[in-house]
Amino acid sequence: MDLTIKRKNMSCLYVKAVGRLDLDSAVEYGSKIKDSILDSEEPITEVELDFEYITFMSSFGLKVILELYKELKASGGTIKLKNVPEQVMNAFKMVGFDKFLVFE
Repeated sequence: MDLTIKRKNMSCLYVKAVGRLDLDSAVEYGSKIKDSILDSEEPITEVELDFEYITFMSSFGLKVILELYKELKASGGTIKLKNVPEQVMNAFKMVGFDKFLVFE
């Protein structure tokens, strides 16, 4: 998985990944995002996850997204998912994540 993480502004982290978000890649994906949040000198209150080039999402990938959501919510932050392909959106809907996650 190819992963790009950058600051969009002082409080927003932008994450773009290419490939599959499965058992092998989801651990790295979640860890790198969490590390970027923790290593930030300025508090991160928003994380934008760009899913345009995500071709597959496993249940483990869903777990990582849920953990990120819970951690950000606990600190008053938000998570937004952008450009989610239909097949990946179906996975979010199947488990009810579309009820509380923000999609753009």
